[in-house]
Amino acid sequence: MSRQRKDRGFTLVELLVVIAIIGVLVGLLLPAVQSAREAARRMQCTNNLKNLGLALHNYHDTYRRFPPRSNGTQTGPASNGGRRSGMIGMLPFLEQSAFFNRIEAGDAAAPPPHNTPGGTFPWTSTSITTMYVQRFPFLKCPSDPASPEQMAEARGVNNYAFCAGDTLISVGTTGSGMFYRFTAGPSVAIQEVADGTSNTIAMSERVAANFGPGQRPNADIREGTLGGVQLLGAGSPINCRSEAAAGSLGGRYLPSVTARVKGRFSYIWADGQVEAVGFNTVLPPNGPSCAQNNSAGADEQHVVLSASSYHTGGVNAVYVDGSVRFVSQNIDTGNAAVKPANQTTPSPYGVWGALGTRAAGEVANADL
Repeated sequence: MSRQRKDRGFTLVELLVVIAIIGVLVGLLLPAVQSAREAARRMQCTNNLKNLGLALHNYHDTYRRFPPRSNGTQTGPASNGGRRSGMIGMLPFLEQSAFFNRIEAGDAAAPPPHNTPGGTFPWTSTSITTMYVQRFPFLKCPSDPASPEQMAEARGVNNYAFCAGDTLISVGTTGSGMFYRFTAGPSVAIQEVADGTSNTIAMSERVAANFGPGQRPNADIREGTLGGVQLLGAGSPINCRSEAAAGSLGGRYLPSVTARVKGRFSYIWADGQVEAVGFNTVLPPNGPSCAQNNSAGADEQHVVLSASSYHTGGVNAVYVDGSVRFVSQNIDTGNAAVKPANQTTPSPYGVWGALGTRAAGEVANADL
């Protein structure tokens, strides 16, 4: 007489053990997956900066100078206020000649005086013209979650900024960086880069944001400018570091300083104002940014604007020679209690300051 076999299933204890093992494996694999995704995003960001570096050189080959960070017409009601970003001039060298020609021709659908050739004010309301709303993938770092929909008004978001060197103040015709002048003005030729093209930063990253004072409680330090900080005169850049530290917790500003914090970083690629498409090499990457005044717009002229990103530990930067390197947020920044030096003398802000100047005679350490 044959004996019937009875199949045995999992006991509750065995099932719980299997679930626990699977949970442990997922916990081990998830950080690796996230790390791989960030590595891919960082690589795409690097490629974006390489393309921007190539566009800068192609522009220079054509015009014998690099583009000014801000320029344009400045008189009359049809003026663009001298606030056309250098990004506009680079468009033909980024395979966007058609869009560049559209800006040059003017927005025929816009009412006067906003329909003039060369474009109107870059900050003109989108209800008047949509010329500057265009979004370009090569201007967006994939690690930055910001999108026009998250901002106060839909704009052409941009994560890449021109280097103003260790300059803090609105200057006339002199300054230390590749794109030194805070207001509209002249540009630099490659023969003026006496410190060496491989030792001088052309562009880096900025976290994008668009909000006015008091509009975003607990803003990330990387996306906001803390206003009302004495940077010049009786102050120095160290005040930015100390006041930001006192007014923040865990990398975010406290509600007590919300009324002093705004974000106008990279909210529109077409606006050449330094707070919109610039940074300086004073405080380290991912450090705080501060303004001596507390205006609502992007019109500050006495500022510390730190490079920033959502990459772990630092930012990507493209140098004048076209190479792209990652710069640690722990890079040497010298003495922030000292005011900026003259543009022809070494920067007081360590290796970071030296990488921002084009002709100050420093020998920057290649180990970043």
